[in-house]
Amino acid sequence: MRDWNLKFKCLSDPTHILRNYLAQEGLITIAVSGGENATDSWFYKVHPKIKYYKNGVAQPAVLCIKSDGKVLYRWAIVPQLANVGGASDRPVPAEIWGVVQTRLSDPEYKGDVTAAEQLNMRGALSACLVA
Repeated sequence: MRDWNLKFKCLSDPTHILRNYLAQEGLITIAVSGGENATDSWFYKVHPKIKYYKNGVAQPAVLCIKSDGKVLYRWAIVPQLANVGGASDRPVPAEIWGVVQTRLSDPEYKGDVTAAEQLNMRGALSACLVA
């Protein structure tokens, strides 16, 4: 294992046990690119490094839940050509935290926890579209 000198622990889940559990519980669906369990089709079949990941790689996602199980925010990228196979466009972390704080301060909040389209996205494609 490579030492990245991080000040926090990282969870390694090469067989996607956590991803599968979250989907089974209906909390969030996270795409897997490449490997035997791929949920996407074309991009990662030709990616030069994907062969090193037998089970593929889980795509980026964010899930914020309270200890009682209430979902405050969820977002998962859907790999497609427009986001370079999932390599681009993420919600801005500070904006996600703002949504979470709003929902924590209003226990009666009934809004959509998946409304990522209301947040700004950052990534290569966003820069291209703005320019």
